Amino acid sequence: MKTVISLVTFCVACHATADMQKIQYSYDDSDAEYSLVSFVESGTAIQAIVQREGAYFTSYTKVELDCANRNARHTGMYNSLEGLENVQFDQMQERIVEGSIAGEVGKMLCKGTTLSASQADNPPAEEQTDDRT
Repeated sequence: MKTVISLVTFCVACHATADMQKIQYSYDDSDAEYSLVSFVESGTAIQAIVQREGAYFTSYTKVELDCANRNARHTGMYNSLEGLENVQFDQMQERIVEGSIAGEVGKMLCKGTTLSASQADNPPAEEQTDDRT
């Protein structure tokens, strides 16, 4: 039974990898590549899975975007997609900041909302541009 479950998980992961979109993000890690694995709308939020593929390891994290309010929540990093299945998002929301991974994912997914590429270039006055979300 474990073999069947592992095989199904492997096939799903391979399928997700084939459809991934690259994310332009190189903060402190120019050798790593970031990709959007999948996303789903959940009420007023968008939940996305992001893959980081580096020279020594690959990791995954979930990001929940509140596009209208320019906020994001994260999970920790996990070494497999299965590790993300039952994780909870951080309780604290952070501002989506230009140049952060949440900002780059938001540019891709927050179309037609208040978060767009043009707005991300001109953050609100209360946003601290040195924060990384």
